[in-house]
Amino acid sequence: MKDSVEAELTKRATVVTAVVIAMTATVALAWAASGALLLIFGGLLLAAIIGALARPLQWAGLKRGWAFAIVILFLFAAIGGGLFYGGVTLVSQFNDLWHQLRDQLQALAKTFADMGIGSDASGGKGGSDEVGLDTLLPNPSGIFSSASKAMFSVLGTLGNVFIVVFIAIFVVIQPELYRRGVVSLVPPSKRARVDQTLGAAAEELILWVCGTGISMLTVFVVTWIGLMIVEMPNAFVLALQAGLLAFIPTLGPFIAGIPIVLVGLSESMSLALWGLGVYVLVQTVESNVSQPVAQRYTSALPPALTLAAQAVFGVLFGTLGIALAVPLVAVLMVFVRELYVNDTLGGPHDEATAA
Repeated sequence: MKDSVEAELTKRATVVTAVVIAMTATVALAWAASGALLLIFGGLLLAAIIGALARPLQWAGLKRGWAFAIVILFLFAAIGGGLFYGGVTLVSQFNDLWHQLRDQLQALAKTFADMGIGSDASGGKGGSDEVGLDTLLPNPSGIFSSASKAMFSVLGTLGNVFIVVFIAIFVVIQPELYRRGVVSLVPPSKRARVDQTLGAAAEELILWVCGTGISMLTVFVVTWIGLMIVEMPNAFVLALQAGLLAFIPTLGPFIAGIPIVLVGLSESMSLALWGLGVYVLVQTVESNVSQPVAQRYTSALPPALTLAAQAVFGVLFGTLGIALAVPLVAVLMVFVRELYVNDTLGGPHDEATAA
């Protein structure tokens, strides 16, 4: 009897140890491959964007394959056409915008240094017009120290883009193949539930893309119109960056307002105030029009959770982590809600029932 008990305890201890080792190894592997995992999720996110754009065509009666093919071809044609016809102009405008921001930050840094804020410990100003600029802007010579380094950086970025695009295309073409593969990894008794949860997670991601797309388009259009009315230089580029940054909730709109104000300051204080007014108007329209419309079709994440997720993912994974934090958390919340809260714990806490 004693031997059987010891054997059972030994068996359990071995199983627990093996599980702990496996979980530790999985976490270590995920940490080491975090960049690749984020690229994979970026591909899934792009697949969700394609799915969201294809839905109106499917509602119009087109078959799923034709709808996805039209959307993919349209995206490639739009990107290629934009680069061919407006790429040079857009790059030139972005270059002008960068120089304006750089000059304005230099002027601000010099003003702060003259006031004794952020000056050198020695107290000297050195007669430089770029006092303290290194603390505000990245050093271009450090980023592109040589032509070869710049070339490899561009090639690496293009490689990542190709990975994301092809993952999205493969997932769009054969979604059931990859879905069956994931479901096959769980015990047979859980497969139906996991398959249902995967479908709910995919639906949540598509709905999040639709809601975010509404916000991005609203921010771009309202910002462009407002900046054109106040005659802000580079209005289109400023509106474009504001619309793109709307993809990142909470942090994106705040970051987008800084270039608008700085470009206005490069012209006059009154124009900077007009730019700030446009920025406040845009945020008001987004908060009271586009976001409520978007949230009718998708669940909104709590603001504290959104900001916390962006802070954690930004520290762990950098800029890409900040950009993908919210959609990734939205998907993870589906799995936590369905497989843990509902199935394991029996459902969410109900204050009325508890009372």
